[in-house]
Amino acid sequence: MKKTLVASAVAASLVTTPTMAADPEQQGAGDLFSQLSEQLEGMPEIYGNVQIIYTNADHESFEGSQSQLTDYAYSTLGVQHSHEIMPGVEAFGKLELEGFFVTEDTISEAIVVDEAYLGVRGGFGEVWVGSDDSQYEVLIGDYGNWYYEVAQSNFFSNWSTGEDDLVQYVSPSFGGLTLHGVVQIDAKNERAVDNQDDQNNQSKYPYQLGVRYKMDRLSVALAMDSNDGAANNENTYGVRVDFAVNDSLSLNTFYSTQKGDRAVAAANEEFGADPVESFESYGTVAENIGLGEDLIGVQGIYLMGATRFSLSYAMEEDDVDGAGDGKRESTNITAQVLHSLSEHLYVYVEGLRRNDEEGSAYDADYNAVNVGGAYLF
Repeated sequence: MKKTLVASAVAASLVTTPTMAADPEQQGAGDLFSQLSEQLEGMPEIYGNVQIIYTNADHESFEGSQSQLTDYAYSTLGVQHSHEIMPGVEAFGKLELEGFFVTEDTISEAIVVDEAYLGVRGGFGEVWVGSDDSQYEVLIGDYGNWYYEVAQSNFFSNWSTGEDDLVQYVSPSFGGLTLHGVVQIDAKNERAVDNQDDQNNQSKYPYQLGVRYKMDRLSVALAMDSNDGAANNENTYGVRVDFAVNDSLSLNTFYSTQKGDRAVAAANEEFGADPVESFESYGTVAENIGLGEDLIGVQGIYLMGATRFSLSYAMEEDDVDGAGDGKRESTNITAQVLHSLSEHLYVYVEGLRRNDEEGSAYDADYNAVNVGGAYLF
């Protein structure tokens, strides 16, 4: 468990409490250190990271290239803790904030709660309630930035259940097989634009189901999202396979699909927005609403000492035509070199090439280079 200066200072102050200030004749030095150790272990873990990114991008909708020094709201600050409440049962909780813009000299209004939940775990598995990554994201992956630091124009799996108000469950392992379930209470659709006021006034309870099997170097996951909180509530289905060839090389592939609804796409008042806006939308891609998609990708990761090399290729195709302009068909290549300078600091270079096929709904190419670093504490 990592201890911060704040936690250490608080722990040190416990030495002055009556228990710790007992008569040395009645309490040996060993007892003092034992009690101090117990107090330290009971302290919550305070953690976080500070990220700086320089990005340069060009797009056919731009007039030339655009550059920016930013952090894309990745810098975070959090606290977490767990403890045994009865033999074999542990309670845990976590609160994490994100949106600290380190390139600004003021506190940003964009600071939001990223994760906040409490739960229990034991021989029955693990159940927790609150805001957290959903099981579809965990099992299949939100591939827009799942394996990269930025790569915000990568394709996002077209599932819509958000990360807030979730009740989640993961079973214990049955010979490598785990079962996963999620239900969202009174869903507010975060990852898609829903312009149907009558739908927004109704309570919705979207759910996700999944299963994962892990054996030695192989992992296979299947999952679905009901998307009941979205304008297009057709189910999303996904499969992901990870295989570690050896200690240095690992490969993974995924497939995600959702049936489109042309009526929903046509009714969406945001439909037809400049596609470049989607590159910074982190999944809330307006032009995808109602279109559905087939998305497939492969990636290889190679470790060489403290350096990691990653390369991926993905293809995306809309399930229905968009605004009469035909289906969007796109490909994406992303490469990254990440080097760990220490257990607390790493730097990286990331490049991306996205191509929208000729004649598709959004015929435009996009290139980006990101150089950055992160300090973890």
